[in-house]
Amino acid sequence: MTIRILVDSKNLRGSTLVTGFHGVGQTGYIATSYMIHALKASRIGFVEVSNPPPWVGTAEGGLVTPFEVYRKSKTVLIKLEFSPHRSEEAEFAKTLSDWAVNQKFRDAILIGGLDSAFKQNKDDFCVVPTGAYLERAKIFKAPILEPGLLVYGPLAVMLSQFEIHDFPAVAVLPYAEPARADPAAAALAIRKISKAYDYNVDVNDLVKDAKFIEREFDQKSRMTRRSLQRMYA
Repeated sequence: MTIRILVDSKNLRGSTLVTGFHGVGQTGYIATSYMIHALKASRIGFVEVSNPPPWVGTAEGGLVTPFEVYRKSKTVLIKLEFSPHRSEEAEFAKTLSDWAVNQKFRDAILIGGLDSAFKQNKDDFCVVPTGAYLERAKIFKAPILEPGLLVYGPLAVMLSQFEIHDFPAVAVLPYAEPARADPAAAALAIRKISKAYDYNVDVNDLVKDAKFIEREFDQKSRMTRRSLQRMYA
């Protein structure tokens, strides 16, 4: 089975796609999840895969499944509660980007993190725009990723696909701590995106609860590792 996005695609034309993966500092996941909560976005669908993570969670609205699609007005956010299976990671990313292109989205914002060990100057974040977004990237008032540093993983696959299709997309990459969840980096990304796109998102709670969020992610990571070890022992 190929990866499928199960969404009623009517009226998505002209939307902005926002997503992030479980990378450095969990920055993309934390930022996307918090924006969904702050914007009061509604769940409109799911991403179906061949090898789904064997976990679900619960929330006030019911079950939380691994890969969900949310919408608030002309913003579509895709939340990955877990990372896709390694064998499907690249196809997952390619499917998301191709879907945005085919549905005539306006643009895409990809959120990730850069290892803080590579920080060379006072800048706290940088951007990686596609050619079609290059001029617009100035709204972030941030440097473009310096030559020699690489974007890797699913974000790189999505940027490549968007570049191939001459689609306007940008990766927003704050420097983050690689060894732990970094809510401060996620908050920085949200502030920059909110200012550029006029989103009304207050990150005070995210900053205030940073230590709690870090502990929560550490516990979740330990539980996930133990479960995988039992499954594949």
